[in-house]
Amino acid sequence: MKKKIIIALVSILIVLGGFFCWWQKRETPIDKWDSAEVSPEEDYILKETSQEKIVENEKMGLIYEIPKDWILENGNPTIFYSPDTEFKEKTSVILEKGCKIYIYISYIKTNIDTLEKFISADFSKLSSEIKLDESSTVKVNNYLALRNKYHVEKFEMSYISVDFPYEGNLYKILISSPIEEIEACEVKFNEFLETVSVF
Repeated sequence: MKKKIIIALVSILIVLGGFFCWWQKRETPIDKWDSAEVSPEEDYILKETSQEKIVENEKMGLIYEIPKDWILENGNPTIFYSPDTEFKEKTSVILEKGCKIYIYISYIKTNIDTLEKFISADFSKLSSEIKLDESSTVKVNNYLALRNKYHVEKFEMSYISVDFPYEGNLYKILISSPIEEIEACEVKFNEFLETVSVF
């Protein structure tokens, strides 16, 4: 009798363990991505010296270095722009000149293949307004990422986004600029990506 009870208990523990592993590894459904929680500004700690601005988000496992002379938007270390930036309007996200970088991290559990399908579907859906110029895969701190370069004629703006999943989070790093300045901003963006570390 005791042997049967022990076998039953072990079986239950194995089933519960398997369910727990499945629960931990399951992906966030795509229809929940838009409502997924985003790591707030308060999670980012800025360490500034006369030589550098290093930002760390320990909760999400991200460190990056903001170029020394770049300006934080309203003191926010997740949005910053080059010192030559000029905006079309004071509160506008549309630039007359310069480059602007955004960092977003969402609590989304996915993989690179699902992410690629999601991004591709988004570009298809918005193809009348957003024109995709290039798509490729790159490495960010040795992690595979999707890189997309695109523009919006209506606003005369170009963008490059780098997106990658890691440890149950989805990371997006984006640069924007006027269309005619995207090549120069792309060089700065690539330099910035070299400072990004995920842990």
